[in-house]
Amino acid sequence: MIISKKFYEYNMRDDFSVPVYVGYDLIEIGKIKGINPQKRIAGQLIRENGQTYLELADFPSKKNMSSNPSRITYDFDDKVKNQDDGSTWYASTWDGKMQFVIRKYFRVDFTTNIANNHFSGSTSKWLVSDYSIANQLMLSEKIESADLSLDHVYTWFNIFHPDQDWSKTQSLILKDLSLKKHPFLLEIGARGTKKHELHIFQKTAYMSIKIVFESPQTRDFSYQLAVIIRNFFQILIGKSIGINRIILNRNILLDTSNQNITRGERENWFLDQSFLPNEVNETRTGFATSYDDISDEFNSILKEYLNDLKLQRFVADFLIVDHFRTPVNTQIITLVSAVESYYNEAKYINGKNIQKAIYKLERLSKLVEKPNDFLKNGIHGNATDVNSLLQEMVDARDYIVHGVKSEKYISEAELVPDLIIFKNIIREAIVRIISKQVKSNNE
Repeated sequence: MIISKKFYEYNMRDDFSVPVYVGYDLIEIGKIKGINPQKRIAGQLIRENGQTYLELADFPSKKNMSSNPSRITYDFDDKVKNQDDGSTWYASTWDGKMQFVIRKYFRVDFTTNIANNHFSGSTSKWLVSDYSIANQLMLSEKIESADLSLDHVYTWFNIFHPDQDWSKTQSLILKDLSLKKHPFLLEIGARGTKKHELHIFQKTAYMSIKIVFESPQTRDFSYQLAVIIRNFFQILIGKSIGINRIILNRNILLDTSNQNITRGERENWFLDQSFLPNEVNETRTGFATSYDDISDEFNSILKEYLNDLKLQRFVADFLIVDHFRTPVNTQIITLVSAVESYYNEAKYINGKNIQKAIYKLERLSKLVEKPNDFLKNGIHGNATDVNSLLQEMVDARDYIVHGVKSEKYISEAELVPDLIIFKNIIREAIVRIISKQVKSNNE
């Protein structure tokens, strides 16, 4: 395969297959660390349909057993099963232009040829769920910044255009943000690509949301924040949004040899995600909330959202039914439970806790302006008003979970129209809370 892209141009929807050399340890080569050429193993790194596999001309042993032939067993307990047995692996394309740091993997297949009490010509196949593409193998585990490329965000903001000079375009800076007392800022800036062909000049603009941490963070925390930010935009925009690229530690670097400031890409992070839409139709219509309507308060809206862990959990639970083709019964259980969890500390005016699910659903519906209008928008179900709709969802949940109220349960097919209305009401309530049109009413 001829590699036509730079390592930071790949995104998580790309398919590729590259021959690589793989090493299980690094050694000093000159002034840098690299794969030991005497111990490297040939392999193929294959990404297809959102998953990455590594095929190896080897069946690696655990480190404490690899040099002790007497410990070899035929049940393969001495062989690596996942990263807990083999630690981090390293790979490089045959031409050395791209490097891979493989952190999480597990064995899905292997073949062995046994001769004279030892293994010969063994191969193995691994599902890789966390790895980075970079131009070097020594990467920091501490994250100082993360550039997120999110679907639909460019068209939603609509503040950068292909004909602009991106290098001179002023970024949108959102300050005084924090998650779990870890401060950071967001830089929403223009990016772009240029393509020159015979008689054709193509210029494409896109946008990245750069997280800049005040102090370095772990990978787990960085990804958790990335998902929270994605969920925030998805609920506001009202479209399925994937995180299609994460560039870590892209910073302004000073080249001391000629005093030129250059932008260096350190690491393109690939990891398995629970949700990544296969296709994205970027349009400027159909947004649940317009950026123009909330632009003046956007910084404070995001700040409050990041400080409200309960609201973040509510959004994440709600989006589960958007992310996956879950059965109707599962959707009802998930949505009713999400509302109950959000209002688990809600109280009446007299100070007593609200116990019943139906009253919690009614409290949420009161955050929506004219909720009965949702039953008049062309979707015709069994419910005649919002109160009967909410009771129908609670009754269905009780039957599915507890086996009670069987006389009130209707078929999944009959529940579908009312379920769609139910989801629309919940989404509208969440959007109104996030955009500060109403108070959360979660006292």
